[in-house]
Amino acid sequence: MQVQEFIEKLYQESQAQGINQFQIDYSQSENFSLKAMDGKIEKRSFKNVQHLSFSVKEGKNIGSIESDKLEEGDIPLIIKEAKENALLMDNEEENFFFGEKREYPVVKRNTPIKDYETLDKEQFLLRLEKAAYAQDKRVKKVISCYLNEGKYQTAIRNSLGLNVSEGGTWAFAGIYLSVEENGIIKTASEYVKFDKKDDLNPELMAQKAVAKALKKLSPISIPSGKYKIVFENECFAELLNVMKNLFSATSVEEKHSKLGDKLMQKIAADGVTLIDNPLLDNGYRTRAFDGEGYPSQTNVIIKNGVLQTLLHNLRTAHKFGVTPTGNGIGGGSRGVSYSNFYLENGNLSQDEVLKQTKDGVYITDLTGTHAGYSAVSGDFSFGAEGFLIKNGKIDKALNQLTISGNVYDLWQDIELVGNDLKFTPDGCGSPTIAVKPMQISCN
Repeated sequence: MQVQEFIEKLYQESQAQGINQFQIDYSQSENFSLKAMDGKIEKRSFKNVQHLSFSVKEGKNIGSIESDKLEEGDIPLIIKEAKENALLMDNEEENFFFGEKREYPVVKRNTPIKDYETLDKEQFLLRLEKAAYAQDKRVKKVISCYLNEGKYQTAIRNSLGLNVSEGGTWAFAGIYLSVEENGIIKTASEYVKFDKKDDLNPELMAQKAVAKALKKLSPISIPSGKYKIVFENECFAELLNVMKNLFSATSVEEKHSKLGDKLMQKIAADGVTLIDNPLLDNGYRTRAFDGEGYPSQTNVIIKNGVLQTLLHNLRTAHKFGVTPTGNGIGGGSRGVSYSNFYLENGNLSQDEVLKQTKDGVYITDLTGTHAGYSAVSGDFSFGAEGFLIKNGKIDKALNQLTISGNVYDLWQDIELVGNDLKFTPDGCGSPTIAVKPMQISCN
């Protein structure tokens, strides 16, 4: 059965049964992937996944049923189970569907450039792997060489009059490799999202990945202690991905964030402005509405160090007595989501940040970012890779590090903010960041 036909029949049957409030969430995605290894295409795969969530509101509660099949004969059972699930719920706070008449923003999503349409994808990967090995004899192994492309569609329709949909396309490729010298093995990766001409050049991509890895060879050790830290932009973006739940209203409810009573208080250094922006042109997570169908809006979370807002869905906004921020998750989850989540650029180039830091440690990679982090206390201890900063310049590579601290202190300890904002594929972005001395252990 066609999707729209199924949704219409489910909608009409729900009305016929006299259900006062209900919602249909539908998503569909196609994903094509290639992997190359040892000079040949090792794996091809294609997935077409669809998902439907049907939700019913009974009193304060919303009950949902999930399905990946759209069979007309299943409609009565879907409705019955959603109603039963709603009656089984016993929430203290009321849950909501969104149905107000609102204008929805026109957004510009990230899409591959037109030249990508004629790209020979298999040859691109084979050239990428070959180019990596040709770059330097110290390249030990191309561990992963892959390309993924796809498209998605999402739609929400409910009994309150909401009927919205949007979709898009995406493509990216990546390489992950190792180099070896004198028994020391180091790894590095590089990825592109095919949104500019250079992304179609596999030799350039291989060159960047190999150069990253070679810089890490011949590492030295430094004494354990406190050092001024400069985080590479992508590295701090990865750290933002770990810390972002601090700003969720649901995390405050669950006692996983200490920011619930900090609104309009200074929680970060003066130069820090943190934004969640679903309207960002060409963003990884740009969207016209959130998972509950609420119109997207730009949310300045921290402005010049002062906490302006938490991120809310419909339920938490009602509970906290504020306006929703457009960060809801729909379906059966009803949680808080994030879009393009980033630190706003400062005024300094990376070179200027390093020059003003003078001496310290430049962190380029983090490991164990989830296992080494306590959401309750904010304490963290991560494995790290990086370089010595000497006289304002990046100097020698360092042996494996462990970096420790507390995320609440970290926001206050930011000293310098660069102007080289860069995003990672998870939608988090940051410029180069310098912070006050942190505890470092060097293996």
